[in-house]
Amino acid sequence: MLTISGHAVLLWLHVLGACVWIGGQLVVAAVVPLTRGEPRLARALGRRFEAVAWPAFALLVVTGVIQAYAIGITPATLLETAAGRTLGVKLLFVLVSGAAALAHALTPSRWRSARLAGALGGVSLLSAVVAALYGVVLGDA
Repeated sequence: MLTISGHAVLLWLHVLGACVWIGGQLVVAAVVPLTRGEPRLARALGRRFEAVAWPAFALLVVTGVIQAYAIGITPATLLETAAGRTLGVKLLFVLVSGAAALAHALTPSRWRSARLAGALGGVSLLSAVVAALYGVVLGDA
């Protein structure tokens, strides 16, 4: 039987965070349309998801930084190697995902249309999915 290394635990936590962040957004995107006519229900769903989503996002960031340092990628060397440049692109998509989700969460509902909410959620989800693809590319290198 293989042993469970510290690296394996770190990678597992990173993947777990991604599952919650991306999977939760998919679930919310599927369920919110069912709440039409009940905006309070949609807001309650969003607040409940935020309670697990932001800790998962933080877990992704922390475990991602640790993994980058473990393979020798630091802010100073980020653009010096193919892996570093790939990580840079991934980080850009992570930033867009987090920023769109934060804008969605912080925009008062009286200022936000359903279209804007959907667009911000869609940008966050799509960016997270692309970031996950770049993560797989990094893991495959």
